[in-house]
Amino acid sequence: MRTVSLFHSLRVRLVAMTLLVQSLLLGFLVYSHIQDVELHLREQANLRLREVSALLNVALAGPLVQSDYAVAKDILDDTRRNSGLDYLLLLDGRGQRFAESGFSWGRRLPQLDSDIGQDGGDGIYDTAMPVTLAGQRLGILRFGVSTRFLHDAKDEAMVQSLAIAGLLILLSLLLLTAVMVWLTRQLHGLTGAAEAVAQGRFDVSLPVAGQDEVGRLVFAFNCMAKALNEREAELRESQNHLLFLAERDSLTGLYNRHYFRRELQRRLDIAARDRREGALLLFDLDEFKLINDSFGHQVGDLVLVKVASEIGQLVRRNETFCRLGGDEFVLITHSTTEAEVTALASRIVTALGNMRFEAGGQLLRLSCSLGVALFPTHASDPETLLAYADAAMYQAKQMGKNNWRMYRPERGSIEANLAVLTWRERISVALEAGLFSLLFQGIYAMPERRLVHLEALLRMRDERAGQLVLPNFFIPVAERSGQIVEIDRWVIRECIRQLQRNPAMPPIAINVSGRTFDDPDTPRYIAEQLKAHDVEPRRLMVELTETAALSDLIDAERFIRELRELGCRICLDDFGAGFASFAYLKHIVVDTIKIDGMFIRDLAHDEQSQVFVRAMLEMARGLGVSSVAECVEDEATLQVLQEFGVDMVQGYHLDRPQADHTALG
Repeated sequence: MRTVSLFHSLRVRLVAMTLLVQSLLLGFLVYSHIQDVELHLREQANLRLREVSALLNVALAGPLVQSDYAVAKDILDDTRRNSGLDYLLLLDGRGQRFAESGFSWGRRLPQLDSDIGQDGGDGIYDTAMPVTLAGQRLGILRFGVSTRFLHDAKDEAMVQSLAIAGLLILLSLLLLTAVMVWLTRQLHGLTGAAEAVAQGRFDVSLPVAGQDEVGRLVFAFNCMAKALNEREAELRESQNHLLFLAERDSLTGLYNRHYFRRELQRRLDIAARDRREGALLLFDLDEFKLINDSFGHQVGDLVLVKVASEIGQLVRRNETFCRLGGDEFVLITHSTTEAEVTALASRIVTALGNMRFEAGGQLLRLSCSLGVALFPTHASDPETLLAYADAAMYQAKQMGKNNWRMYRPERGSIEANLAVLTWRERISVALEAGLFSLLFQGIYAMPERRLVHLEALLRMRDERAGQLVLPNFFIPVAERSGQIVEIDRWVIRECIRQLQRNPAMPPIAINVSGRTFDDPDTPRYIAEQLKAHDVEPRRLMVELTETAALSDLIDAERFIRELRELGCRICLDDFGAGFASFAYLKHIVVDTIKIDGMFIRDLAHDEQSQVFVRAMLEMARGLGVSSVAECVEDEATLQVLQEFGVDMVQGYHLDRPQADHTALG
């Protein structure tokens, strides 16, 4: 494994490739050197043989002419002894052996070799030379020269060459290693830095050692790491902001309804497991609607912010303070006795009663009504506990407001029971018995006053009195109990069936609650109903209130995106009710905004409302969305809206809600 990992190194591969090329070059040079040495020795040997041959030709010519064997023998022995020849054999003119030295008479004559380097494999170069005198051939001298000196010289040259080559390779290895380390040290640093980036550590920076390719690469890497670090910081900040938006009320900064539901369930689970006690304190501001109607929603928003700040200072570390919506606040306490809870409730009521707020040159006094329900003493499930706290709050209001009450079942007045405790059962009965019904009111395009779509308005029939009940009586209880999801699904089914029965009728707008768009299955349910009834999605418009959307911005964005992808249109209802949250409209992509009726009812005579409505219509045109003005109840208001350039209007002046609307076909 270690060897494999070594060859993954760029340094090792560069050194290995360089040494391989160098070894091939040195091998070629060694081979060439040995060949040159061998050639040079052959030339020297051939030169020496020619010199010896010339001397022997002179020395042996006389003995051959005189047939003097003894002299010839002495010359051969002396020559063999001094010249290092292996043997000498002198033949006369007839080819008969005449004299020899180192060659036995009975030995067979060897074959002659063509070159001194070609010794026939016996290590002896066999050659011959004619012995002449005055141009006359007298005989032939055969002799053998040992070629061992050639092999020894060749081997010695090879050993020397290989030693030099090995030394050169070793020096090259050391030099190349040093050079590679120097050249790739920044690449090694880049590898470590890249691994750090891969592990999510973007705060890395490498020193730039030069302006070469590696230096520019390091500089580019530093720039990339810096950009990634900044981007990662932005993403963390964005995630924290989105988490804040998902769990916090956009106006007061308190925890919102979405977080409250999850936290209350968690607290109840802990209480059941550890056998602890806790309490739920629910309060709202007395006559808060009067503040909004008298001084406007901007003043109302400032009041809510001040209340959140003042009461937030009374909250301890183990308590959770939330705004449920509107002027309704809730506090969850944990591991407290009933005496501590009552003391806390008194402090909250007293603190709000001592608050003063100046608006329009007038000094306002605030007060609240607060209800307390204990868990698990009174209830151990979120819906029932909240309903009991709500009942106790209504009991406090009946006591003259600016008061608090602990939930006591025997104290439940008829009004409180109707407001909270009995509504849940009445809603269940209405769902089972089919006591819900829909009215339809037209929305008209301006200036031609042409009907463009209908809005479905929910009503519930009281099974005892037989009268229609307006939504504001049962919707708040249904939202707290979770029954609103089933109610909204009934409305969705009925409207889609109506569209199926009447293909020529205009589109229908339906209202969904915050609890319904919190449910991730709602878009899928709408898609299934549209497909099952073969209704085009563009014929269904979904309205959600601005307050609900902004209190659960993350769920609202998801819900709107999925429905728009399905093909449905989206309308933001009660637009302007939370004027301080206009900036969040960029997070919610809708097709239509419906201006809240409080700006429209007295529009013809209220200059302040005219300023707001102009601003909202101008903003809608700038964002490329259409506008609807609701609660249009007279011609004067309609004329003002037409002058301002509103796209659509809705109200009793043009159309009243009715079950058998003519547009239904």
